[in-house]
Amino acid sequence: MIDLPAIEGALTALVSGSAVEELQVLLERCADFEILVTGAPPGPTAAEDLLVDAPEDHPLRDKFVIGVWTDQGLTATIDLLRHFPQEHVWYVGLLLVAPESRGQGLGRRIVEALIDWVRRQGGRALRLVVQEQNPRAMAFWRAHDFQPIGTAVQELEARTNQVTRMERRI
Repeated sequence: MIDLPAIEGALTALVSGSAVEELQVLLERCADFEILVTGAPPGPTAAEDLLVDAPEDHPLRDKFVIGVWTDQGLTATIDLLRHFPQEHVWYVGLLLVAPESRGQGLGRRIVEALIDWVRRQGGRALRLVVQEQNPRAMAFWRAHDFQPIGTAVQELEARTNQVTRMERRI
């Protein structure tokens, strides 16, 4: 059994089993983010898809979808890839916090715990992308010492995004 990040005021677990339904509800409650990034609300299998969404050549054993439960139920989720795009680098595919819990420090506590946990797993850096139409996310990640390392075009099914690649050395 893998240890998971310890987040003050919350419990964490890998999302599986009945928690997949809870994850679907969270994704739907956070439709504002999905619409901003993809141009459409989450589909009916968004949670199931998230659990297996990884680059073709990357093993699913290195994918972690972690749920964060508070007294309000499943309140946040983190999607991570270990050793992506290279050894000792972890890729944050998603950090999503329920709308009613945003701005209360949960995201900060998650990032702090995540950095500590990834470091203990042998990680040396965290990487992610931020879409240009999401300035709040850019400000959030910059506040956590993530630095821009480049730009790219993100081709999605219904939308093309300009993104900033960001990294935090740990």
